[in-house]
Amino acid sequence: TLVTPWIVPLGIFVVILTDTFKEMPSIKFSIEVCFMIVLFGVSFTYIVTLALVAPMAFWLKGKNALSAIRLCIWCTALGPITMFIYSLLLNGLSTTFNRTLLTEILFTMAFGLASGVVFCLVSGARLCVRQKR
Repeated sequence: TLVTPWIVPLGIFVVILTDTFKEMPSIKFSIEVCFMIVLFGVSFTYIVTLALVAPMAFWLKGKNALSAIRLCIWCTALGPITMFIYSLLLNGLSTTFNRTLLTEILFTMAFGLASGVVFCLVSGARLCVRQKR
């Protein structure tokens, strides 16, 4: 679980740099964006992972229902919610990305799914639940 929180901030960093390099920002701006994402984004994502994802994994494991599919669905659902909170903390009520609402929701769901996939790969969660006989 220590690797997973780096996925979303690195993805956001790539998206921001891709959008801003269209206007060729200064290297100073790029370093500032990188520092802000690493300082705030990674710590926020660690909080989300430790407060929402890991407890769900432990709860599912306790119910003998832990599977990568269930965790990935959970992380996909958390994506838009946590990105809204992240954006709210950074920008007030403005959004992080300049895209339509549906595109932004799908985009954040993809980030959540990517984070869930990495969490499941690192933690060794099986794809499906093994039924006890």
